[in-house]
Amino acid sequence: MDLTTGPAERREEAGAYLAREVVACQFSVYPLRQVDVDTPVQEAIRAAAESGCALRVGNLSTLLWGDEEAVFAALRAAFDVTQRRGPAVLVATLTAGMPSDELVASIQAGLDARPEGQGSGHETGDDVPPSGENMQTTGAGTVEV
Repeated sequence: MDLTTGPAERREEAGAYLAREVVACQFSVYPLRQVDVDTPVQEAIRAAAESGCALRVGNLSTLLWGDEEAVFAALRAAFDVTQRRGPAVLVATLTAGMPSDELVASIQAGLDARPEGQGSGHETGDDVPPSGENMQTTGAGTVEV
């Protein structure tokens, strides 16, 4: 893919964006002043997964999407379960009309195809986790973490 093409050309060739009715949210929870931070994070992900949203666990944040009510319910569930263990922060970014997986993949493929030395980070693999590791997608079910 030519990275110089504009957004309209990329939408046509790669599958565009999800409908505006689909709300997407990238969120992270940060347990504060707690010795065990892994358990509250995993509990937040599980609580969000039970909301009826699709969910994808990433290395640094969790992405979920669905109808607006389900997304906000998932955020509330994630925050509630996290703060029950102690002080916590939840950071979220919301969007309507999220880029499709196909569009994201086409952008990444364009970056991966660049000549060595123009760095997407994939040349050495040092700063990029192996593909597929730590990424799990679920529907309205449970998430294995």
